Amino acid sequence: MDSDFTRNLRNHTGDGAAAGDHDHREAAACSTRCTRDIMPQDARYWADSHKARAEITRKGCTMEHAIDRRNFLKGALATGALAAGGAALAGCSPAKPEEGGSAGNTTDAGALPKGYECAEDWLGEKPVVDEGDIAETKDYDVVVCGGGNAGVQAALAAAQEGAKVAVLEIQPEASWVQLGNDICAFNAQWLVEKGYGPYKVGDIVAEFIRRGGGRVSAEIIRKFVANSGDMLDNIIAQIPETSNLFDLETGQAQIQVAYNMPDGSYYPFERGGFKSWATTIQNLSTKNPTPVCGREDVSRMTEIALYCKDAAEKLGAEYFFETDVTVLEQNDAGDVTGVIAKGPDGYVRYNAAKGVILATGDFGANPDMVVNLCTDINEQSLRCDIPREEMTGESNNKGTGHKLGCWAGGFIEQAPRPCMNTNGGNAGPWGTTPFLWLNDYGKRFMNEAMTPYIKPTTLKQPRGILATICDSKYMDVMKQCSTDHFSPNWGAAGVDIIKIMDRMEEQMQSAVGKGAEGVSVDGVYVIEYDNTMPDQVYAADTIDELLDYLGYEGDAKKEALATIEHYNEMCHAGEDSDFGKDSVFMSAIENPPFFGSAQPNTGRGYVGLVSLCGMVTDDNLNVLSSDLKTPIKGLYAVGNCLGQRFGNAYSTPAAGSSVGMALTHGYVAGKIVAGGTVK
Repeated sequence: MDSDFTRNLRNHTGDGAAAGDHDHREAAACSTRCTRDIMPQDARYWADSHKARAEITRKGCTMEHAIDRRNFLKGALATGALAAGGAALAGCSPAKPEEGGSAGNTTDAGALPKGYECAEDWLGEKPVVDEGDIAETKDYDVVVCGGGNAGVQAALAAAQEGAKVAVLEIQPEASWVQLGNDICAFNAQWLVEKGYGPYKVGDIVAEFIRRGGGRVSAEIIRKFVANSGDMLDNIIAQIPETSNLFDLETGQAQIQVAYNMPDGSYYPFERGGFKSWATTIQNLSTKNPTPVCGREDVSRMTEIALYCKDAAEKLGAEYFFETDVTVLEQNDAGDVTGVIAKGPDGYVRYNAAKGVILATGDFGANPDMVVNLCTDINEQSLRCDIPREEMTGESNNKGTGHKLGCWAGGFIEQAPRPCMNTNGGNAGPWGTTPFLWLNDYGKRFMNEAMTPYIKPTTLKQPRGILATICDSKYMDVMKQCSTDHFSPNWGAAGVDIIKIMDRMEEQMQSAVGKGAEGVSVDGVYVIEYDNTMPDQVYAADTIDELLDYLGYEGDAKKEALATIEHYNEMCHAGEDSDFGKDSVFMSAIENPPFFGSAQPNTGRGYVGLVSLCGMVTDDNLNVLSSDLKTPIKGLYAVGNCLGQRFGNAYSTPAAGSSVGMALTHGYVAGKIVAGGTVK
């Protein structure tokens, strides 16, 4: 019995300070979910954080090491090292470059931005560049600000429509990268030919709206769902036959599916009151073994970008790297006519005859914007004594595109503003599998099958222990899960090649007899060849003994025992009369061995991977002016510069939706601005 661990955990008050800084950028400054719309890939960044967490687990989660489990969890609570209800290390935001100051005249110096309930001037004055400092003027039809996932597709689509296109990207060309593993697209010919679809567009749009609490634009969502298939097929058309990028047969990629539901005829699949579809392409962190456009060892999303960049350049598009957009230019009527940007040779004016597309990513790395615009995060963190620098996310983006849009007369969507901080399951390698979950008091606290509400609900629990408990029938429950975010992943490559489920079962069985030491068990919800995302699991012959290993004692242990007894009664009755969990998940915890996992709930609120709130636009992604009715002619927003996509939080009916939206809305905007048509 780990009584020292229990006393240490329960007596701890927690200051919420971050454990340290980690740079999640991959080789050559992966722009970390960064200049994206180098858009975040849903799972990848949780995976990066898990790598750090896994290292701690390997080094410090057994009693044989100097850092034993009780001290690991105690230290994690003390430093805010683990985010509640999720699979990420809190405080692991990468090193972020300083953002240069700017001067301008949108409002009086020191005044607060109009139209926002904020306490500080997070916007600043609009920059002014002297005419004499502009070294050159270039003329284009379309100027794309940002060469990430959204910007690359915008440039390609516009060039395919015959437009003369410029892409302004802050990264160096030699290390230009995109991050992400999953791509959500609906009804692509490539997917339908493999049995995934066609699906009903209206049903999918309705599910996005319901998950977004009605705080989204139905038409912006529809444009994604209806055009994502064309976007994906257009990307596939640029991929040479020599690439194995989407090779399902050899396990270079897979489609996420639920157990024993291998094709689209089984979907939508509803669990916890939410529908999901099998349509997400996951590349499993594989890489092309041969050079891609002269570069080696690039990620799959970077590979896609390189092919699309090459295709756009063959149509006349130009990419300008190490170029930072400073300010939009407008005529007397307020129309956007181009941009001024600073590159290696100084300031350059880029005229845009048809339009400018903002695709510079989120503002998660800007603590001033996070504090003043993401008030729920601010309040949560203040109550945990978290400094503003620790409220930021995993990207390096500081809201350049948002500021450009605001200085031009646009508005960021109103509060509450979504961030990608609501994903993840409870403790353990099982992801969002809705086993029985207990809080620090030993009480069950939610319908565990309602996956979009896990993180918000766990954040509201008392600081201390969050535990997951199941018995030897755990696989019966896992097989009932949908394809929602962080559900057990039954994709073919993971199951048949990586053999994640077989590996998990072997590791869990090895926990039997290990007592309070437990074992590290690899996760089964984000599938990658190079990242197993493990959690510590404990096994016991009795529930009483398991609760000891998980850190429960005294009144909390008595409450936990009573909770489990009541839960089993409901399971035998076949109905969750407390919270309404699906009956297929109501499996009594009574057959040994019993398994469990625990993590500390620090109560810390932060951006997570990226902020997801962007500019208010019309149905054609044209940024609206201050009356929220009149479009600002010549200004468009895509990716994380685009608002009205996710409502209060990131909850979608298929993984990879943030990347899928970035790619698709970029594709849509490029065609619209260049004069083309979309669905």
